[in-house]
Amino acid sequence: MYRNVSLPALGRFARAGFVREPAEVAAATEVTAQLDVRPADTRRVVRTLSGGNQQKVVLARWLLRGCTVLLLDEPTRGVDVGARSEIYALVRRLAASGVAVVLVSSEVPEVLGLADRVLVVREGAVVHEAPADDLDESRVLDLVMEGATDA
Repeated sequence: MYRNVSLPALGRFARAGFVREPAEVAAATEVTAQLDVRPADTRRVVRTLSGGNQQKVVLARWLLRGCTVLLLDEPTRGVDVGARSEIYALVRRLAASGVAVVLVSSEVPEVLGLADRVLVVREGAVVHEAPADDLDESRVLDLVMEGATDA
């Protein structure tokens, strides 16, 4: 897992063409601990982790790289309910720390629960933009479906 996490920032751990593995492992361990990736063994193979922990590893790689803008496309697809709530808490924590989070999701409650501002897109065009607090699930679904039956 440590190489998967550190790959985008590998240059940070290389000297004279050699990777300083202890520094790489330490950095990966630190960022995966912050995200509560379980199990905490950074030498574990990512594919053996649960879906939620695999998603956290993906986030860890970009946070280690120092990204200040994250584009999350369906971040909770295929993860269980427990992992979903952990990912929601993590996204909120990242946003509160100053990371800009752009969330793309077909899960309306997810969008309304995580976003400050919502852009409703239908057939590739933005059809509505509003603060999340001004919308509810039925209004978003109405906006998405308007004109969908026109042929």
